[in-house]
Amino acid sequence: ARRKNATRETTSTLKAWLFEHRKNPYPTKGEKIMLAILTKMTLTQVSTWFANARRRLKKENKMTWSPRNR
Repeated sequence: ARRKNATRETTSTLKAWLFEHRKNPYPTKGEKIMLAILTKMTLTQVSTWFANARRRLKKENKMTWSPRNR
């Protein structure tokens, strides 16, 4: 089966959650289930999306996520 990429409305739901929880971007099992239902994604897809999103955040916010190197 070909991998279906997340649609825009799917990612906007996940991005909104991520933005609200950016201090601790780790959804609980229950939150992942809720997000999976909302986005019609599987639990695995939601987990993968968050793993990738956290990696992206780290890349973009090197300054905020790690002590600044001087």
